[in-house]
Amino acid sequence: MKKMCILLGLTFIITGFALQSLAQTPFAPWAKLSCDAPKEISGRKYPVPTKNEVGIPPYPGAVISSVSAPSTDTIKYKQEVLPSVNLVTSDPPSNVIAFYKKTLTKDKGWNYSEEYRTFVKGETQGALTGFVPTVAIRDENGENYDLVYVDPNVKKKLKTRIVITYKPPKPIN
Repeated sequence: MKKMCILLGLTFIITGFALQSLAQTPFAPWAKLSCDAPKEISGRKYPVPTKNEVGIPPYPGAVISSVSAPSTDTIKYKQEVLPSVNLVTSDPPSNVIAFYKKTLTKDKGWNYSEEYRTFVKGETQGALTGFVPTVAIRDENGENYDLVYVDPNVKKKLKTRIVITYKPPKPIN
């Protein structure tokens, strides 16, 4: 009985560490910088969200090109604009769309707009506002502003940009 209690206790401890580790796992790695990139890049100072914070899986092998903090639209809507993370990949958009069609399904509350190549949590009319979670798939040619300091060998292979707007979980008080 004593051995069983010790084994059960160890199982809980290991499981706790594994769950905490997953919650703190960065969403994805940053895109590789060129050798002549400055040591400090202001766009990389904002912390990378964790997989738990984003709640939407990153496309396998995609890397971060930029992240943005939540903000408040005080002019028109006076509500919070959700944070976002931009990923880039050398895979074609069709592969990325197929991945997210398997992952972001209707039974999980997601809708897909073929016209805008965007997955929306909830109704699609709110898709372009920044107020609802979305995953937008765009063509990428390596010339976007957030790729200025990225390694040229990486940039020339890029084909797809994935813009994930997410609603972080509320902190537990």
